[in-house]
Amino acid sequence: MTLYRVELREAAAKALVDAATMAGQRVFTACTMPSRPADLPNIYVQSPTDRAESLNRGPPQFVRTGLIVVIARVSAASGPEAEVALDILTEQIELAILTNGPLMRMITQVSSLETGIRVNAETSPVIGEARMDFTMEWIETYPMQSAGAAPVAIAGSMQSGGNSTFAGMNVNSPQS
Repeated sequence: MTLYRVELREAAAKALVDAATMAGQRVFTACTMPSRPADLPNIYVQSPTDRAESLNRGPPQFVRTGLIVVIARVSAASGPEAEVALDILTEQIELAILTNGPLMRMITQVSSLETGIRVNAETSPVIGEARMDFTMEWIETYPMQSAGAAPVAIAGSMQSGGNSTFAGMNVNSPQS
């Protein structure tokens, strides 16, 4: 069994590759992210956390909220060029994820999106990085394990006023 947040991470990565962003095929999950200027632009997708809140007091059913983190890096000759490249790449990422039908069908909603960028002009070439946090929700229900064979019949008797054979019952369960 694979964690659902991991399935979402992989679906997000596939959406980014399929969208042909400026990072091209350089979309990574579950590995260290290359950060040499020759390896840029690139995108790293993580699913570091998720939270479950119960929907009821019955069988385990939860509203799950998971965080899909997308880190994008670019290199450029100057700080302003790096910032422009990040603006283009973050727009491509946002559109690729939010308009991907297979990914959106896996969740009930994207409840929030937060984007931040930073540029390190002390390196040559300049390295720019964006972090995009997509908070996604879905419903998860855990199937109940059977404690054995289903009952096939219920039989019983009732007593009243000292009469031990007052009434009886026998109910057969429908078999599927």
